[in-house]
Amino acid sequence: MKSSPQKLLILFGLYIIFETTDYDPKIIQELRKIENVPLNCEPVINGSENPKIMDRLKQWTHHFDFYEDKLMEAEDLCSTIHQYFHFTNKSNTQEELDFPLSYGWVVYKDFVQILLQMSILYQPQHLFCLTVDKTALKEYRRVLLELPKCFPNVHVFIGASSDWGSFGILENVYTCFLFLSRQKHEWKYYQYVSGTDLPMKTNLEMVRIFKALNGSINADVDNYEMDRKKRRWQQEPPIPLYKSSMSVAIPREAANYIIKSKKVAKLLRYLSKTWIPDESFWTSISGSPAILPVPGSFRAKDIIWFRKNFRIPESDEKTTEFIGTSYIGRYQLWQYHRNCHGILTSESCVYGVGDIEEIVTRPELVAHKFYLSVQPAAYLCLLKEIRKRTTDPQNQLFDAKSYAEMPTVEMKNGKGVLELTHPDWLTASSFYNPEYHPIDNSKFV
Repeated sequence: MKSSPQKLLILFGLYIIFETTDYDPKIIQELRKIENVPLNCEPVINGSENPKIMDRLKQWTHHFDFYEDKLMEAEDLCSTIHQYFHFTNKSNTQEELDFPLSYGWVVYKDFVQILLQMSILYQPQHLFCLTVDKTALKEYRRVLLELPKCFPNVHVFIGASSDWGSFGILENVYTCFLFLSRQKHEWKYYQYVSGTDLPMKTNLEMVRIFKALNGSINADVDNYEMDRKKRRWQQEPPIPLYKSSMSVAIPREAANYIIKSKKVAKLLRYLSKTWIPDESFWTSISGSPAILPVPGSFRAKDIIWFRKNFRIPESDEKTTEFIGTSYIGRYQLWQYHRNCHGILTSESCVYGVGDIEEIVTRPELVAHKFYLSVQPAAYLCLLKEIRKRTTDPQNQLFDAKSYAEMPTVEMKNGKGVLELTHPDWLTASSFYNPEYHPIDNSKFV
């Protein structure tokens, strides 16, 4: 494979550094890693009013295809991964070691981005599962199937075709969820993450947040759109249907119940003939405890009722000290928000460098979505910030007590919807709904 001038420039730069500087070998190894590329992230993390600085960061690029080629051509994949990606081999604290987590992905492209994302989430005590879309390129599938040789706590399956709107997405998600739930591993919470997500929290912060959730399920809640029933429109579902994001946090006790439930199995069969079933699963199984008593569940119909009958303004403040929302599984910007600093694809924001200042202060667990082809400084600066916080002693002071006041946590603990500490945190889902998000459409151009 021919090397481009840009790749040669990267190699020449590394050669100059290594040949002219008396570095410790360990430092040289760290300099090779993608997340350590020279990049001034201070204006991205803290914001800058200097348009020239921000424009330069918007235009900053890096040749990620160089690393993908290295991975695809590697004779020893594991050593190549460790050469360019930082995977920790020990837990930072006993608290984290005692609270292992599990993660599930559905992936089909962008191998470098997947490894960067996995590297920042990775802990040896965690359990990971990837389902690879069967339509992914043969070489992509081959490399991913080798990951378990490098990481014994990573498991990879080849799944169904996951075209948008098809059952294949939910089927692939559930493949990993089922596998993770059947393992004799003491993980405490499961999280689904998309390949275009990036964590907004360190592992220690995640652990303390999940402890504050206290065994409750965190899922988005919205009305089910009846036109999605398609061929099932004359057939009643086994349980009431609600709309929700695929990004979810499920406690282990709930997972153990879900995989053994006959009603859940019936729901999966029912949803297999519907449209966009991946947005009809998690809250449907966790939102009707009287019908399906999943541990950690809540009454979704009470949340829908509250929104329709109480027009309380949505909280403007959304931070780790004042959560301001009932859903923390994913932070996603839609076109109607009108403050995307990257680009819009399918009405959803692909974040740019101007979005990161807010993202680092918000309460959600992951940010969706990033492309390494769109203002990659945004992605790398957020990754660098999370890595920096991971080793910062100040991170030990992180307090997740506000998460215990989230509506679904209090509802799981027995509070009614009118008894909540922060009822205004219920006022919106992550989806656009004109009933709850009135906007002036004349502003759109």
